[in-house]
Amino acid sequence: MASIVQRGKSFAVVYYQSGRQTWETYHTKEQAMARKNEVEHQQLTGTFVPPPIITVTDLMNRFIETYGKVKWGFSTYEANVGLINNYILPSIGGLSLKSCTNKKMTNFFNNLREQKAVRRVGQKGESSLISERCIYEIYGLLNMAFQLAVEWEDIKKHPMTKSMKPTSTRGTRETWDAKTAQKAISVCESLRLLVYIHLALGCSMRIGEISGLLWDKVIFDEENNFEDAQIKIDTQLSRINREAHETLKRKQGQIKMVFPEVYQGKNYKTLLVLKEPKTRASIRTVYLPQTTAQLLYQWKTHQEGIKKAIGDEFQDYNLVMTLDNGRPIESGIIGQELYELIKKNNLPDVDFHSLRHTSTSVKLVITGGDIKGVQGDNGHGTAQMTVDTYAEIFDNRRKENAKKFDKAFFSPPALEDDSAKILESLVAKILKVPGIKDKLIRILKS
Repeated sequence: MASIVQRGKSFAVVYYQSGRQTWETYHTKEQAMARKNEVEHQQLTGTFVPPPIITVTDLMNRFIETYGKVKWGFSTYEANVGLINNYILPSIGGLSLKSCTNKKMTNFFNNLREQKAVRRVGQKGESSLISERCIYEIYGLLNMAFQLAVEWEDIKKHPMTKSMKPTSTRGTRETWDAKTAQKAISVCESLRLLVYIHLALGCSMRIGEISGLLWDKVIFDEENNFEDAQIKIDTQLSRINREAHETLKRKQGQIKMVFPEVYQGKNYKTLLVLKEPKTRASIRTVYLPQTTAQLLYQWKTHQEGIKKAIGDEFQDYNLVMTLDNGRPIESGIIGQELYELIKKNNLPDVDFHSLRHTSTSVKLVITGGDIKGVQGDNGHGTAQMTVDTYAEIFDNRRKENAKKFDKAFFSPPALEDDSAKILESLVAKILKVPGIKDKLIRILKS
């Protein structure tokens, strides 16, 4: 038997022959249906005709079906399928696998660097060139797909070499230092935003983890003055692609709740869900700073007051952070509130995720570099991941140390001034000792 799978605007006929899965891509559903019927008839009558030469499009479709659906999560699936459809298939999708040489793949990546990025929905202004990071991810997808093609014996040799591998680069994220974060807290007038900032700074939580936190995962311990308050982080709020949700059957067990949509429509392509965190390491227990715990309890009291005021109009999903009607709070709302706080108080312009970086830098400083402890709060899988992610924090501190050393050691005037001050202080302390002045005079005369 054969089946038809739609991929964007094309249709693939999928079937097994001699225990091996084969994909054939066609431009129309009618062509695919005709080929499906032909394959099934030939398999039944024993007159099967080998398929046409496999193309890069066929390979990528099979790669998504056999690898992506098993390995990728919802967000990764959507992102990777987007990269394949937007950049790989339009350029080299029609090439046969056997014609994919090292030279052609090198030209493909060189051409990518001169190509403008595909415009995102709602994007304003002109698109910039494709980022090196994006090209790095495209390389990773093609590298894995061609590696599988070799294993499947579709090709004998991998057409890509390590020499063409792009550099993985990430832009430098602007962050607040401790004093700026303290100022933001002192001038924040919104209780809701203040709770978000506290949880991001005090508990190193991601915005989706804060929005997806449930009340039954919060332990206050009020009798001990909130000193042992803690929360368990095992859910996060996410907006995922509807097609990815329907396609990744194996991953649907990670979804704890699908929230009813406020706006319905044929073109509505996403779902708002409460789901498990991306990795097992992200499931963790975090101990609340006492001030944060007290603020969170204040928010709970505020929320209960709203529930009593509006009654059944409150949609109770057991969420800690909600809109006034009980609906979940999406990241864009908090991002806008943070932006307004920044503009109103002339603070450095940062996004919400940068608060997690601030939290990490402060914790590393006050704990004297307790990387394992900070890793536990962050939900990183390894301590090395914490070090790699926040390497710029250590670099900045090393730069400051170099400046301090230069001033203290290589600047003679500063050294002389400091020495003079130290000597004056020492003499003043000595002269306070009873009888010491007379002894010093006798020593000097002798």
